[in-house]
Amino acid sequence: MNLEIKALKDTAEYARMMYRLGAITREEAAERIKPYADAFNAKSKEIADKYHQKPGRFSLAAYLR
Repeated sequence: MNLEIKALKDTAEYARMMYRLGAITREEAAERIKPYADAFNAKSKEIADKYHQKPGRFSLAAYLR
């Protein structure tokens, strides 16, 4: 995992934690998580294309559970 992806993941995990604590709203959490979701989906598509599979998509609802 490169440093850029790690930084995005750390930000997403922090936003998830703050949402669960009730410190931020769902919309604010979604806004902070979106860059990580986009990077995740791009990498997933790249790997899926390489192995001729369907990509696993990032789900905000599942991530916030």
